[in-house]
Amino acid sequence: MINKKPELITFIILIICLFLFTLTVFGITDVLSDNISSFLLNHLGNTNKWSDYYGPEWFVDFNKEISALAGFPLMFIFISIIITYYYLRKESRRLWRLLFVLITGGLLLLFTKLIFASELPYQPHEYITNHISPFPSGHAMMGTIFYITLSVITSRNYQSKATKRFIIFSGIIITLFIGISRILPGIHTFNDVLAGWSLGMIWLCICWLLERKIKEKSNQQKRINIQ
Repeated sequence: MINKKPELITFIILIICLFLFTLTVFGITDVLSDNISSFLLNHLGNTNKWSDYYGPEWFVDFNKEISALAGFPLMFIFISIIITYYYLRKESRRLWRLLFVLITGGLLLLFTKLIFASELPYQPHEYITNHISPFPSGHAMMGTIFYITLSVITSRNYQSKATKRFIIFSGIIITLFIGISRILPGIHTFNDVLAGWSLGMIWLCICWLLERKIKEKSNQQKRINIQ
């Protein structure tokens, strides 16, 4: 008997995240986002008269260090280590699943940014090196996709429910910290980060449901072959 509860929970999360992303797209959360930005500006001030960032330089640098966890250099290093690990363990299926989620998630991010970009880059390399659009936050979205995917995959190696919950909870906390570190110094608005979080979770839910369906069909085929 297949347990349908995880699918139901995932579907509920998917609907909630679709709703949140829709709110950000249509600007319904703009008022809340502007209020948060005004609060930070009033209490922290600008870094200097030439800067749009909030708070002293050490505060901005501290938050940039946290958000670097979802930056291209660190994520490239992490992914390279993970690829090598799975290759040495000959776990090609897990490796390809992870790469599929990350690569397609990155393409979805690029496509979404192009839709909301006020001006498109002229040169092909600028699509990667330049900031196409602040909406949605790339750090928030890719941090969500990478760290939650990694925590879920890692948790599958353990039997203890407490250990599984701790690993997944840790991935969620890292994801939240990355997004918050983009909001506090004013690098992104709350609206941008909420869009990144929600779109990242939407893609994760779709990928998980797809994986679930593939497993179900595979198990059904195995039972037919046995009979």
